[in-house]
Parts: sequence; C-alpha cells; structure tokens
Amino acid sequence: MSKIAKLSLVVSTIGLLLLGNVAIGQVAQIPGIQQTGPTTVGGLVDVLKGVIRWTYIIFFVIAVMFILFAAFSYLTAGGDAEKITTAKNRVIYAAIAIIVALLAVGFEVIIRNFLTSPSV
Repeated sequence: MSKIAKLSLVVSTIGLLLLGNVAIGQVAQIPGIQQTGPTTVGGLVDVLKGVIRWTYIIFFVIAVMFILFAAFSYLTAGGDAEKITTAKNRVIYAAIAIIVALLAVGFEVIIRNFLTSPSV
C-alpha cells in the first residue's frame, strides 16, 4: 500500500471518529463542560463553508504573489532566454491555477442551483 493511500485511510478514519457523532446528531453532554462548535449537520456545513472561503482567499493571495514574483523574474532576466521562459511558465501556471479555482467555485454554485431549483 502506498504512503498516500495509508495517509488517506488514517485521515478518513480519524475524521469519521471525530465527526461521526456530530453527523448523526449524537452529541454527548458532559456535565460541567460548555459545548462549543457545531451541534447539527447544518452547523457543520457552515463551518466547512467558512474554512473553504478562507482557503480560497489565501489561495488567491498566494497566486497573485506568484504572478508578481514571476513578473519580477521576467524583468530581471536580463535577456537570458532560459530565465524568460521560466518566468513565462510561472505566469501561465499561476493563471491556470486561478482559472481552475474560479471554475471550482462556479461549479459549486451551478450544482447548488441545480439541486435546489424546482424541476420543470
């Protein structure tokens, strides 16, 4: 079994153990302990939406930084063809990453609208 498969198995098992009770609504009440965090599936979905939103924000900031770094590399290449090619490739890869991320957000909206709209 590869390392990636082992890691994904461990992470999914831990996730099921930690979130399984929340997902099926069996949240234990411990006397003297104030419960925090999501207690319903809707609350868990809201937390996940917040995490995903922050992930996108961080992703786009990093992508813009990569584009700026590639532009700086391009400007300081000094006519070296290899450095110019590397800088162009970095800009292309960063642009493709931004496009894929925007498509992922768009697909989420399209699927949500498809699932919640009444059928004709």
